[in-house]
Amino acid sequence: MKYWKKAVSCALAGVMAALSLASCGGNGDKEYLTLEEDLGSEVYAIGFRVDDVALAQEVQRILDEMVEDGTAAEISEKWFGTNLIINDQPYPVEKEPAADDTSLEDLKARGEFIVGLDDSFPPMGFMNEENEIVGVDIDLAAEVCERMGVTLKVQPINWDAKEMELNNGNIDCIWNGMTVTEERMEAMYLSKPYLNNRQVVIVEKGSGIESLDDLEGKTVGLQKGSSAEQALADSRIADKVGSVQTYDENVTAFMDLQNGRIDAFLVDEVAGNYIVANQGNVQ
Repeated sequence: MKYWKKAVSCALAGVMAALSLASCGGNGDKEYLTLEEDLGSEVYAIGFRVDDVALAQEVQRILDEMVEDGTAAEISEKWFGTNLIINDQPYPVEKEPAADDTSLEDLKARGEFIVGLDDSFPPMGFMNEENEIVGVDIDLAAEVCERMGVTLKVQPINWDAKEMELNNGNIDCIWNGMTVTEERMEAMYLSKPYLNNRQVVIVEKGSGIESLDDLEGKTVGLQKGSSAEQALADSRIADKVGSVQTYDENVTAFMDLQNGRIDAFLVDEVAGNYIVANQGNVQ
């Protein structure tokens, strides 16, 4: 099994369950649960343009430094209540900067690091009540920029068009809980993985849906262009679900679950836990 697909440890799964109301109810009139069986384990990494190896490796060097001095752990504890940052895996693709790779010096000369993200993906990156984009990845990127001596610019993008935004030069990287996949390994130069994740199914408690098999004939909601979409397509229940409703934002999908428009919500565990715990009250 390839390393980016390795199973999330029982300890991590236990931590995520403890952090969330997804397994034991929510704050509103309805309660929700996460199905025990998931649709696959994965890891998050940062995506850069294929040839921007020098820039990517400098960002990685600083992240490694932040792990060593405890800063990364402090950021994780702020959002998750514990340290979930991992730093024990290699680059998905090992590569040396080309002789003409000026990506790092060009960025430093410009003085600005533009991070592209879906700003409705809590707790990795999302809009808070003050209309500020905050989150785990924002805090990590801000610290990297401070140590690099550049200004951070956070640029919301359409997640379904993220590769186009990156390759057109509108952003310098995609840093937003992005799953490592074979396709992205070919389309981008990826950092070392920094966080484990699972693709999970969230349903209303008492709905009668207790396993993946119970999704037969049901309406499932997920974010368009997300890893959940591919995870469902690759799963054994792909041809059994009744219909799939796609959304621009995960929060909107959860709202439709609350309102009974869909029967199940497929999502990254880290995001789903946060959304359910806050009953969708994130912008």
